[in-house]
Amino acid sequence: MRLIRLGALVGSVVLLVATSVSMFDKRAEMRNEQDLRVTAAVLAAEQSIESTVVRAIAVVEIADDGTDPADLARSFDGEVSACIADAEGDRCAGADLFAMPAFGTAAAASVQRGGPALTVDESTGSLLVVARNGVTAALRLPVAALLDERAMSTITDYGAVVDFQLRPTLSARGQSMVPTSDAGRRVLVDAVAIPGDGGSIVVTASVDDDASLLADGGGMSVLLLALGAVLLALAGWTFLLDRRMLERRATTDELTGLVNRREFERISEESLLAADRFDTGVCLMLIDLNGFKQINDTLGHQFGDLVLQAAAERLRSAVRDTDVVGRWGGDEFVILLPGIEDGTGVRASAERIGQRLAAPPIVGDVGVTAAIGAALFPRHGGTLDGLISAADVAMYSAKTTGVTYRLADAHGTEPDEIRARSGYVGPDRRRHSNAADRSDADTASRR
Repeated sequence: MRLIRLGALVGSVVLLVATSVSMFDKRAEMRNEQDLRVTAAVLAAEQSIESTVVRAIAVVEIADDGTDPADLARSFDGEVSACIADAEGDRCAGADLFAMPAFGTAAAASVQRGGPALTVDESTGSLLVVARNGVTAALRLPVAALLDERAMSTITDYGAVVDFQLRPTLSARGQSMVPTSDAGRRVLVDAVAIPGDGGSIVVTASVDDDASLLADGGGMSVLLLALGAVLLALAGWTFLLDRRMLERRATTDELTGLVNRREFERISEESLLAADRFDTGVCLMLIDLNGFKQINDTLGHQFGDLVLQAAAERLRSAVRDTDVVGRWGGDEFVILLPGIEDGTGVRASAERIGQRLAAPPIVGDVGVTAAIGAALFPRHGGTLDGLISAADVAMYSAKTTGVTYRLADAHGTEPDEIRARSGYVGPDRRRHSNAADRSDADTASRR
């Protein structure tokens, strides 16, 4: 079997490599032509932006008493707004630019510079040009007004689409000198600095990425590639099956389908590290089925296994998708509940879990109940071992007092007193015993 896998793998690789070389050579030529078109579109857009900005500066700079703001707005294409404040008062064509938050910044910069100032208004996605020279003139250019008709015609001839993004900070020019592919498009990004540190305009141009490997009689090449892919898939499929089987055995409890103890410990350690980093809470619950030994003794181990499988399914249905349910060993289960930080959340979750388990019957006409011990991170322990130890003591307290659940510090008795009074051997020895139960065929009927 191994020789068959190796032969399929080698044959598929040779066939794929030999067929691909000629196809990619042709594609490279087509890709180069696309890159030239998208680069030309970016350059045309940038020239239009720079000339429009220069014209906007000149228009507001020459404004004087009596200038009609409508004349300023008509100097550009698109929905351009203009305002003039002079001896006659405030007059606007379009929106009231003097009321915009960005106007104050631009006006102050104009006074400081002694000439027109430009700034980006992110709220409207437009460029604001202000000059305070005898009169106050303001002009707002939306991004659509930055391209003139000649630039639009050139971009259309190249089969390109151009988009703009105004940024209040400077962006380095030549951000992406090499075009990239994105969602079936060939994309090039560059930036134009707005004069006077007013921000930048990021230009993104794209063309259809139609450099197809099927061009010029590529059908035979495709058939050869398909044959190589089939051979490669056959080899990879067998390797994948083996890998998945090994991964499942390493991370999943064979009887219940829950994560096993080792995998639960790994997930818990990662969750505790994240909770400590982001200062969030985590609750750990240890669950023991009441009277399970009697079920095994009276109804048999196979029936006990059915009870464990049904209990595991009910536990999964009683928690959130983000919670992790695992089998700790024997008839003990463990649940990790991220985001629970106080007793109120513990109580709601524990009561829901207890009610779901106790809903009769679980298998046939047999019902079960459970004792649940809960511990909170970092309140009851800063490590998984500390939380397990605290939850184990709380679970034993719940079992001995006949209640559904106990929070680690809610039963009012120190752990040492509970152990001394009841002969409790402690979580470390209990965990060792559970591990022994799991290694013995990893079934519930070993407790």
